[in-house]
Amino acid sequence: MSSIELPAAPGTAQIEGARWLAEKTRDPQKTLTRWRAGTAAPVPVGDTIVVVRVLDDRLGRAAFHTLQERAPQHLGPVIANQALGAVEFLLPARPAVWQGTGTALLDGARESTREVKCPPLDRRASGRMWLNRPSTVPGFGAALTDPFALARALDTARAQLAQAGHRLTA
Repeated sequence: MSSIELPAAPGTAQIEGARWLAEKTRDPQKTLTRWRAGTAAPVPVGDTIVVVRVLDDRLGRAAFHTLQERAPQHLGPVIANQALGAVEFLLPARPAVWQGTGTALLDGARESTREVKCPPLDRRASGRMWLNRPSTVPGFGAALTDPFALARALDTARAQLAQAGHRLTA
């Protein structure tokens, strides 16, 4: 796995994005307190957000960079899950869009997919760190990754990695 530097200190839109994300939990104040203390906090998935976990770190990071370069307006919160060697994209719960092989959907339908551990904005916790922090867009609320843009970015990343001779692990 490559070493990445943490992003600069969070701005106002990212702090508001973290508050929005905390409001999705059973106890928003407890979630914010955990983040201030530097620990990850569980955020339920299924009702308003789902998580697409890209099971191969190289594929997930390549898709992340593709979105960053080609469609930054469609990029929402993204977590590097170093413990699993995966990248996790937070998306709206609807519409559901198949993201292809090498991905898992955390949608609350099964016990193992009912939550995602989210790190504090400014540091690693529980083997996780933000590649792209949660943020808000004035007048629109929280920005989540567009599922159609993610599907295109994953297709592009798969093709680029295959052309470079990389074999995906998942």
